[in-house]
Amino acid sequence: CSITLGRMPPMRTADIERRALALFEHLADDPDNTKLRARFLKNEPDAVVVRVDALIGSAKRSESSIPTLIPGAASADDMLPPPERVGPFRLVARIGRGGMGDVWSGERGDGLYDQKVAIKLIQRHALARAAAAFDDERRFLAKLEHPNIARLIDGGVTEDGLPWLAMEFIDGLPIDEACAALPLADRVRLFVKAADAVQYAHSRMVAHADLKPGNILVDGAGRVKLLDFGISGLIGHGGASLTGSGPLTREFASPQRIAGDGPSVADDVFALGKTLGILTSSAGDSELAAIASKARASSEADRYTSAEALIADLDRWRAQLPVAAMNDGWGYRASKFVARHKVGVLATTAALVVLAGTSLFATTSYFRAETARMRSEQRFSEVRQLSRYMLFDLYDDLARQPGTVVKRAQIAETAARYLDRLGVARDAPDDLRLETARSYRRLAAIQGLPGISNLGAPDKAMQALLRSKGLLEALIADDPRNAAALVQLGWTETDIWSLRPDNAESPQANRRARAYFDRALAQNPGDQEARLGVIATERNRAYDLLWGDDIPTDALDVARAALAQLRVRAWSKALTEQATALEVNLLNRVGDGIYYIDDVPGSLAPYREADALTERMIVQHGAIPSLLILKGENAFNISGSLQEVPGKQREALAVADAGVAALKRLLAFGPDAAAEKKLLVLYGQQAVLLDGLGETGQSLVPSQASIALRARRLAVAPGDPQRMRDLAIGLAPHAELLAKAGRTADACAAASRAVDVWAAIRAAGKLGAKDANKNLPHSGTLQKNFCSG
Repeated sequence: CSITLGRMPPMRTADIERRALALFEHLADDPDNTKLRARFLKNEPDAVVVRVDALIGSAKRSESSIPTLIPGAASADDMLPPPERVGPFRLVARIGRGGMGDVWSGERGDGLYDQKVAIKLIQRHALARAAAAFDDERRFLAKLEHPNIARLIDGGVTEDGLPWLAMEFIDGLPIDEACAALPLADRVRLFVKAADAVQYAHSRMVAHADLKPGNILVDGAGRVKLLDFGISGLIGHGGASLTGSGPLTREFASPQRIAGDGPSVADDVFALGKTLGILTSSAGDSELAAIASKARASSEADRYTSAEALIADLDRWRAQLPVAAMNDGWGYRASKFVARHKVGVLATTAALVVLAGTSLFATTSYFRAETARMRSEQRFSEVRQLSRYMLFDLYDDLARQPGTVVKRAQIAETAARYLDRLGVARDAPDDLRLETARSYRRLAAIQGLPGISNLGAPDKAMQALLRSKGLLEALIADDPRNAAALVQLGWTETDIWSLRPDNAESPQANRRARAYFDRALAQNPGDQEARLGVIATERNRAYDLLWGDDIPTDALDVARAALAQLRVRAWSKALTEQATALEVNLLNRVGDGIYYIDDVPGSLAPYREADALTERMIVQHGAIPSLLILKGENAFNISGSLQEVPGKQREALAVADAGVAALKRLLAFGPDAAAEKKLLVLYGQQAVLLDGLGETGQSLVPSQASIALRARRLAVAPGDPQRMRDLAIGLAPHAELLAKAGRTADACAAASRAVDVWAAIRAAGKLGAKDANKNLPHSGTLQKNFCSG
């Protein structure tokens, strides 16, 4: 090829860099060809020549650090044989070889269950050079949970020190081979799935750094899987790490990468453009050629800014809309309009001749509307990204700090408005509908799900959950095999259960949740999020059994079995924190079951184990609000059991005091409904313990504080059955303490108020079996006793 060049005026630094990179791309494949170099650089300014020479020199120097194959690699003949087994897996056959390692097919050999995996085993000669990169790959894969990325299953080190990874086995072909006989639209569809996986990795701050058709497989069912994060890098870390200078495939590496820069979004976009060109070049489609060319532009400034932007242009191509990579002229837009409306155009040709003036105006108006619509689509995407950032990234950061509830309230309200503006319709893309449903679940958690730091607005939380449920049910109606939607609907029903504990509706919501998780597992038995959901529904069932009209041993058996299921599994990094919190919760439910079968001393062991596990989480993550709230629950459970063990009342009071102090410090920064819930029960615990120690007068102080807090919470959400129950439950012991202190009239008023609240709960149809059979009658008896005089 040749480039016709003329003398150029003085150039800016950015222009010099852009020009040098363009020339370097042509020279990179044969940098020692002096004739080719002389011809290309003959008329270039000195600044450009100097920069091209620098790029070529950098590339030559980096060849020793970024080879496709490691220099000096041992041949297959003088390699030591690999181990027969790694971890629980037996090596079957080598299926691939690279500069750093081999890939083997493997089978699980420990007899637990059948499983076929791909095992990546580092070569001994590359151990010193590549061990760190291998470790990086394991870290990166652990961060990535996406249907189009091969999953990390296990990893470790062999007895003789060779690192290994076990990954999901993909029986498929490289994407270029898989697409060879497919229609163009199907080729683009498969490519978009791969690009979406790349965009997901970028959102987790991971650049792949070696994208090529051989690392994108398509199996027999048409599923796309992205492989080999062996030289990936953290975005923003440049080339400082080993992964920034590991082996790469020059054909698919950007000029900047070849020149020694580290992994980046721009480099991955370049490789995607190269791959797209291979998949679509034979079709002769000018728009796809333009898209591929823009993606693989020499200068980063001329490429798509992200994989998401590349996907958006391909989506416009699939919808026969004007693509951003093409010349945005009137004729081009007109041709796109005609392509989308062929029948209408043909049918109205005669009328257009007669009404030329009118049609010109209408067509011009249409194209203006089309431009406005594209701008609207861009704003739509920006709103979508902003709401996702606010509800997840920003909120998670703030949730780790005390006193941020008011700020999170503002974020929640603003994000809710953004979600409403998205106006997701039934024909919207499935991924957007799923994302919006997840966002409504997060919004509900922020607004008022119990047990976690929240804003104390359960009615708003229920509205958000019902919105999420409606979106997910529509998705499943369109595709009953949509496993991702089934999992999210299972969690939505679990959240609904948490807003309806201790009443007749809760078991129904929990059964629906379990059914959705089971359906998801039928589609994908390895879905860890669905498996964790099943265990969560068992935790809920144990709670319902304990507070229903059932034998406590049944609840205890269910809780113990769920705890065993949880502990026998190795959870992915993304689910570890959630699984640990569920373990703490299950330990507390086991303690509850033991307590209610009248083995009070025996309940202390699981309660204390739950507290020790919470302490370990605090050491790991810091004293964040969610863990302090969990500590409050643990303090209530431990002090409640200690109170009934002879000689342990003072110890119980100390535990309760410590829990109250911690929660009050947290609430000093600002309101937090979940912390308030734990505090009100600990106030009641303090009162009971003080009374048991003979300090009845002093006990009224925390008891009154508990009732006041319960009443304030109910005033914020008057129709919330859980807050109504909280008040009714607290009023009964408060009435007893008042009577014991000689304040009979006040005791009568408290007992009567409790009866009224229970009656309101029953009238609303929210009265649980245990409350109906035990707590309500007890309040009625107190009213009769204290008010009879």
